[in-house]
Amino acid sequence: MENEAFEILKNYSNLESFGYLILFLYCMGGGYVAIISAGVLAAMGKLDLSVSIILAIVGNVLGSSMFALLARFQRKDIAKMLRKHRRKIAYLQVMIRRYDWLLFLVSKFIHGARTFVPLAVGISAYNMVKFLVINAVGAVLWGVSLGLLGYYASGFFLEIIKVLLKYPYFAPLVFIGIVILIAFYMYIKKRLKHNVFLQNLKNKNE
Repeated sequence: MENEAFEILKNYSNLESFGYLILFLYCMGGGYVAIISAGVLAAMGKLDLSVSIILAIVGNVLGSSMFALLARFQRKDIAKMLRKHRRKIAYLQVMIRRYDWLLFLVSKFIHGARTFVPLAVGISAYNMVKFLVINAVGAVLWGVSLGLLGYYASGFFLEIIKVLLKYPYFAPLVFIGIVILIAFYMYIKKRLKHNVFLQNLKNKNE
């Protein structure tokens, strides 16, 4: 079972082919798939778990810090680049003022937010030193938790990988199903907001 699973990962994972360097670079952009995969490989003795977690943490800290510092010192250029995301950045700045360090920790585990939050910090007047410290703490929590998750749940993840490779059409079906569920959720949410707006408008007219 273990050898078979390793052969699957060996053929389909860049982590085994390029080692710790890919893990480090991938984690600079978030890389939760990479650190979980590294935990799985560590469970099979192919990578060192401690080294993997440390590299993932360092990469994550550097990546987030670079985004924040770049936005702080190149504020005008970054603002122009994020012109299409102005509302999102403005919303994140409000969330930063409201939730502060808690948002930084939680955003580590949210796709997209882990990139936009540092940019929002850099563009704002938030204390950079404070952010860098909290960002490092968040990266440690992120790296340790996901690394251990991959390590101790390696059997579960390997079974998923085997199923996806055996039935390659299954992954797109799952993805489509998730998209449909999200679209349905957004539709219901929009309808509820619309109904609330109409009710408030009716109450005002009365």
